Amino acid sequence: MLANNVKPHVMHSPMWQVTKEIPMFKKLLSIPAIFALILGAGVVHAQPATSEDAHIPQSAADIDMAMKDKFVSAYGDIMEIQMDYAERLQTVTDQEQASMLQQEAQREMQEAVASNDITIQQYNQIIQLAAADEELMAELETAIAEEMES
Repeated sequence: MLANNVKPHVMHSPMWQVTKEIPMFKKLLSIPAIFALILGAGVVHAQPATSEDAHIPQSAADIDMAMKDKFVSAYGDIMEIQMDYAERLQTVTDQEQASMLQQEAQREMQEAVASNDITIQQYNQIIQLAAADEELMAELETAIAEEMES
């Protein structure tokens, strides 16, 4: 059980909100704090600029199949990391320990995005576009479900 002084901090943590099942994409979009945790602005500025940075999609039409595949793969990796750290946070006994775990999870999630050959900016933009475009969201949900089944 968590110590009383930690519970409010951990309970409001985006990591805490992740269930043991991999939730569908639409459900996660209702928890924007998860994505803020994943790819915080402070780290984005620390990344070196690449030629890919120039191609940040401005509309759903700008997202080609290769970028969607990269997004789906990164999303799956991020969900695994979130589930792992959500379990770890359940054993936390103090606020400092919870904060350290959250920072570690954030680093791992950022590395997961990069390892899928997509930038944090591109990943975030796809999330924002999907939130505003039902067709894109449905397409990503289908791809994510197929990825989970394989």
